[in-house]
Amino acid sequence: MEQILQRFERAVGILLAGLLAFITVGVFIQVCLRYAFSVSFLWGEELALFAFIWSVFLGSAIAVRRRSHFAFDFLAGLLRGRAAAAQRLVTDLTILSICVVLLVQGYNFSILSIQRLSPAVGITLFIPTVIIPVSAAYMILAAGLDVIKDCRQLAGKEPR
Repeated sequence: MEQILQRFERAVGILLAGLLAFITVGVFIQVCLRYAFSVSFLWGEELALFAFIWSVFLGSAIAVRRRSHFAFDFLAGLLRGRAAAAQRLVTDLTILSICVVLLVQGYNFSILSIQRLSPAVGITLFIPTVIIPVSAAYMILAAGLDVIKDCRQLAGKEPR
């Protein structure tokens, strides 16, 4: 499972680089056209927004995988051994439960958006919103593996 998540993370990293390049170039062209020629394309702004939405959720999924989300580490620096493992377990269970809510509600939201069309591009809003449950599923896998590691450390079967 760990190798599958590593491969997926590598692919997501490449996709994120492409999305960032698309956003940067697209917004630069929009700004140049707007100020130099007084011309604006709404579809460019909308596509950049969709790419940004995908970047946020994919980046969040990678952050969960790397355990690099914002956290208060005051206790983590003070605790050792099983107490530290218990604290990590509580944190990872909290992340896991939030990701389950994100999966369910993101799925419901993306299903609701199937019949709605974006104003400028005219595509279904399912395309920009489907990333919510997809990234949540990845986050659940990553957080689930972290919970398993935490339980093993708490039981003394795996070193930190």
